[in-house]
Amino acid sequence: MVIKYAKYVISSPGFEKCPAPDKPEYAFIGRSNVGKSSLINMLCNNEKLAKTSSAPGKTQLINHFLINDSWYLVDLPGYGFAGGSR
Repeated sequence: MVIKYAKYVISSPGFEKCPAPDKPEYAFIGRSNVGKSSLINMLCNNEKLAKTSSAPGKTQLINHFLINDSWYLVDLPGYGFAGGSR
């Protein structure tokens, strides 16, 4: 499949605020420092689609991206220790 169109849709604090489940969703889940957002940017060939940072734990919300107007890529918050204020 060729990704021709990728658009940021919404950042949700919980699943209650996510878009209606009317399209397939493919979610990326993993530790805080694994590069999920970077992978989404690489797949979509857009360096600025998903926000990235050199510090782990940047993604703290559920981010939906509409792909080719037919399905969603979902960037989930990482788990595990990501340095932050105590």
